[in-house]
Amino acid sequence: MTDTMLAPAAGPAASAPALKPRRSTSFPWLTVPAVAFYLVFFGWPLVQMMWRSIWNDGFTLVGYHEFFTQAVYWWVLGYTMVIGVVTLVLTLAIGYPVAYWLVRLNRTWTVVLMAFVLIPFWSSGLVRTYAWIVILGRQGLVNTTLLKMGVIDEPFPFLGTHVAVMVGLTYYLLPYMILCLFSVMNNIDRNLMLAARNLGASPARAFMAVFVPLTKPGVFAGSFLVFMLAIGMYITPALLGGPEQTTLPLVIALQINEALDWTLAAALSMILLAVTIVIQIFANRHVDLDRMWGGAR
Repeated sequence: MTDTMLAPAAGPAASAPALKPRRSTSFPWLTVPAVAFYLVFFGWPLVQMMWRSIWNDGFTLVGYHEFFTQAVYWWVLGYTMVIGVVTLVLTLAIGYPVAYWLVRLNRTWTVVLMAFVLIPFWSSGLVRTYAWIVILGRQGLVNTTLLKMGVIDEPFPFLGTHVAVMVGLTYYLLPYMILCLFSVMNNIDRNLMLAARNLGASPARAFMAVFVPLTKPGVFAGSFLVFMLAIGMYITPALLGGPEQTTLPLVIALQINEALDWTLAAALSMILLAVTIVIQIFANRHVDLDRMWGGAR
């Protein structure tokens, strides 16, 4: 028997060269409209605001100097951060069980009840905030109910308090938290919980050791989104709060509309932007935002 007969036959797959992935060298023209839109409506106003913060008939840092030398602005910034943290905790405490409950329902009920989560997006934020003024007012639903039950003897002034601001922000931002948690929970394999039960884990331990760690991307995503939106909210603190509930966005609006100090307003805006950028960088280093937005793995 010859060597030719012993040699394996070379098929097409063996003789064909390895295919290398082709890299597109063409210009991504489809991204041009989106890039142009962001540059015109976001980039250019941001550059103008940055320039206005350091230029007022000449180069000046008076806006930044006033912020760093006046303790009241530091107090306002600190209160703004506290507002964001408290809103984050409240929305997470309420949104997590709601999202878990929606995931466990059958598809029909999930679609129906998820519509109620999305309904607030169909109305204006201003209208929703005014609704809470009616509910929390001296003659509102809450005070009327408490008076009829005999809990209080006279209407309680809910408006203009920290409670009213927290309730309004939690209601406004809760759908964002639920949507982030639901999108991650819905992609978790249900068989993992069953496998943990079969291995001897109790329902509570299976939930805490298997399900909760897999929902961390949704928790981090929702927390990050809610916190960033909360510290930038203007309507809710302005309508439901009082002088003690002044946030940095309210101070910026006050400088523009009443004091007409555009330099200070621009400086405060850039400081708030810098704080959000620092928080995002810190979160990206410790939480890995790139993987977080991808959902459960």
